[in-house]
Amino acid sequence: MTERLRALAAWLKGLLYKEKFTCAVCGAELYEDAYFCARCRAQLPYNTGCVCSKCGRAVAEEAPVCLECKAHMPSYDRARSAFCYEGALVPLIKKFKTGGRHLAAALADAMLPVLQREFADADLLVGVPMTRRARRRRGYDQSRLLAEALSARSGIPLEASLLVKTRETAAQKKLSRRERAENLKGSFRVHERVKCRGKRILVIDDVLTTGATASAVAEALLRAGAARVCVLTAASVPYALLRAGGEKAVF
Repeated sequence: MTERLRALAAWLKGLLYKEKFTCAVCGAELYEDAYFCARCRAQLPYNTGCVCSKCGRAVAEEAPVCLECKAHMPSYDRARSAFCYEGALVPLIKKFKTGGRHLAAALADAMLPVLQREFADADLLVGVPMTRRARRRRGYDQSRLLAEALSARSGIPLEASLLVKTRETAAQKKLSRRERAENLKGSFRVHERVKCRGKRILVIDDVLTTGATASAVAEALLRAGAARVCVLTAASVPYALLRAGGEKAVF
């Protein structure tokens, strides 16, 4: 099935099943134009407390940078997220990655205020790309869906073909930070460097775990002449949870 046919099938499914009128977390029927019921909305782990000024992870107290960033300073300028990757967000993100493409709209709505507050001066948006084989396997690129939804909401243009992933990489979830960085080395390439030069670029992704992917993407964009690279994700793993799991990924 081609990309165009998949998009058409998803649109028709949305018309028939009206996913937006059931809660994206618990599935309860909604009687308003919303994505979450009042109960789930109140329980969602919004990332609104103290955060690291660099990676945007939830931290116990305000500090210039978290110990993780001190030990492994990211290549991007700064990152922020709408949610903490815990509680109800864990199954929601997993559902988004495994067929729930309609959830891009709900997540983008939550990410938009963060974009407007932190990155309103961005010149363009870029999603973290997948290889063609990986996209065919999943049926869609979840980061691109988020980037498309945020571009439509914010008016900031999306350069969907600016960045490409040049090769398949091993699954990240069982790798340490060092292994992730080595796994991703040289796997991203800027396709049209002229569109990158001097631009303030905002990279969109679903989850910030160790930050290895975001750093690899930022390095490719900066080498191509970007003036600044920032990162916005739907969720980020809190510092305490990341450290409690050691260097291994927590999902």
